[in-house]
Amino acid sequence: MFRKLLKRALLVLLFVAPSELYAEDKVVNVGFVVGIPPFVIGESGILVDIVGAALQRSGYTISNYKFPSKQFDQDPLNAFEELDVFIGTPLNFRVNYSYGKVYEFDNVAVSKTSLDLKIDRVSDLKGKYIVAFNNASQHLKEPFTTFYNQELANWEGYKEIENQQAQFDMLMKDRAQVILLDRSMAYYYARKAGVKGMEGFTFHEIFPLKKHHLCGWP
Repeated sequence: MFRKLLKRALLVLLFVAPSELYAEDKVVNVGFVVGIPPFVIGESGILVDIVGAALQRSGYTISNYKFPSKQFDQDPLNAFEELDVFIGTPLNFRVNYSYGKVYEFDNVAVSKTSLDLKIDRVSDLKGKYIVAFNNASQHLKEPFTTFYNQELANWEGYKEIENQQAQFDMLMKDRAQVILLDRSMAYYYARKAGVKGMEGFTFHEIFPLKKHHLCGWP
């Protein structure tokens, strides 16, 4: 899977080769969202590595800027003048930006198998204690958006948090029945917790649309 991801990302990033964007400056300021392993982990991660490799092939180096998703969900290139390129999925950005798809999030609901929860569709989340990633209510789109507005917005058992490590910890400690996050991130945190192959956990594939992760530039 990661090999396909690498190939696709390199194609996109080489296509936006800085020859047009950064004719005089050999350093490209790239903004990443923090806390989305295995894609961005500190100063490395899949996205950081492939962006760096792609730009190096064109003779450029990158200067990394890290931002919490709450900041990045706005208009990153407008809010942060030092950025030349952003790698993320902002909720709002100017339509005159150029952008290309780098990869797709595969968002899922995850529960403990021992709970034997029947979650076959978004509406089955009703009444469950849920911890979702930040701004999931906006990123997950329909039918989740309508369900959120009708059932979750005022439900004390639903929360969205920035720290996705904390999401998995809360599920492990039975402080949540369900967490909503990307499948690759679930595997990453499970491995960190010593769980092999997601044993003891169930993926509920209730989100039909995948969220594109974009490479954007002015």
